[in-house]
Amino acid sequence: MTADNAGGVTVLVTAKEAYPAFEALFLAAERKIELGFRIFDPTTKLRSTDALQVGTDWADLIVATLNRGVSIELLLSDFDPIVGYDLHRSGSKSIRILQALNDKTEPGAAMLMVRRQLHPAVGGIVPRMLFAPKTRQKLREIAEQMNENSDPASALSDAPGLEPVLDLIDGKVCVRPKVLPSLNPVTLHHKMAVFDGATTYVGGLDLNDRRYDDQKHDQPAQDTWHDVQLIIRDKAVARDASAFLQSLPDTIAGTSELPQTNSMFLRTLSRKWKNNTFALAPDNIADDLLQEHLRQIKAAKQLIYLETQFFRDRRIASALAKAGRDNPDLKLLLLLPAAPEDIAFEASRGVDARFGEYLQARAIRRVRRAFGDRFLAVSPVQPRRPTDSDQDMARAALSGAPIIYVHAKVSVFDDTSAIVSSANLNGRSMKWDAEAGVVLTNKPDVEAVRRKVLGHWLHDTAGPEFYDIGSAFDHWKKLAIDNATQSPETRSGFIVPYALAPAKAYGLVVPGAPEELV
Repeated sequence: MTADNAGGVTVLVTAKEAYPAFEALFLAAERKIELGFRIFDPTTKLRSTDALQVGTDWADLIVATLNRGVSIELLLSDFDPIVGYDLHRSGSKSIRILQALNDKTEPGAAMLMVRRQLHPAVGGIVPRMLFAPKTRQKLREIAEQMNENSDPASALSDAPGLEPVLDLIDGKVCVRPKVLPSLNPVTLHHKMAVFDGATTYVGGLDLNDRRYDDQKHDQPAQDTWHDVQLIIRDKAVARDASAFLQSLPDTIAGTSELPQTNSMFLRTLSRKWKNNTFALAPDNIADDLLQEHLRQIKAAKQLIYLETQFFRDRRIASALAKAGRDNPDLKLLLLLPAAPEDIAFEASRGVDARFGEYLQARAIRRVRRAFGDRFLAVSPVQPRRPTDSDQDMARAALSGAPIIYVHAKVSVFDDTSAIVSSANLNGRSMKWDAEAGVVLTNKPDVEAVRRKVLGHWLHDTAGPEFYDIGSAFDHWKKLAIDNATQSPETRSGFIVPYALAPAKAYGLVVPGAPEELV
């Protein structure tokens, strides 16, 4: 299956399509590249034949691009160094590699400007004290882990955000006495790039080798990764995307206003409070993605298709439930992973993981009550039985087959609109984190997204009835139910019914916790 191109929009499904296309955009850039990512690992392997002519990994591609006189700016997310310790540490490694690349360029080359940004919204003193037992315990565990390293000092230097709360005494890492750790609950979650002020690369896919997967998803369950990215050749979108990236550090710090948009570009953005004692939540200043979803849900007539990593937001669920009650002709098709990544592959029993499952089970029950048999939730699985290579966790398999992990964020409404973004359908993406995407309303673009995204999960002989907004739901429902009754090797396509019962049983109510936390 190849990338679909409808006019100025190219739809890329899985990293096998997206990464070579991303590389091609670098190779074709003439003046300037602006990047904003949650994860950008410069050791990621290059995939395309053309890119492999300049090196083996993204660090090589960046150096070659700078040598051609193309400047590059990268805004990379940082993370709470305690709660997000692994991400903070891996991001520190990426930053060190990236910052050294200017020294590897030829004389007269353009410059790489890298900025690592920790969102400045910090929990107030009250939530910091409430969370202190948990954060201190996590801090002690991190210190113990560092001391198990052959060089604790080096391990500490790999996590610079922990310097205010950890000390190195006699060669051992120690937690500072009476420390009250900070809380940084918000991240930059967008995944986007702007090329020469004309072309935008945007969607749900960050850059590292973990996210590389192809259309067959034929690998151990824990290595699968499904995502969707767009390339949009539209100068108005590029202007808005560039303005978002350029203004973001000052905007989230509260020192400047968020620029207005004049295109189909959509955002979520929050900033720090000027004074904060009690709040854990940041000050939301843009919820374009939420509002556009609510508008499109209200306007939908026949079929809504949602593909998301998380389905937890009560506003989205309530709007869908109302639409289902008000319109007896409307049907809802929801595709999501069988379980969150940390539960499926790590058997996490963390309170945050269980709270997320509670919210998702509640949201699904709400829309199921409203739609009745006009609602279908499905999850993708591989057409084989689990083997020793698959993670041996209860929820790493569904219907007797290894799961395919879904990270895409796509919403399609009838044949009239589609939203592709970095935002999940959870409160965090709708109100807290920095997110970016687009709403497409040009019918050929919407059709390209619908056929490419839906077609990815279907068998090769699936006819137009699986795509038509009047018939797709019934055919998907029959296919999913039929697949569940067959052995994995004889199924058609990837879909089986989503299992609500495990999420419901695993879920945990956390009184007082903001739903946006997960």
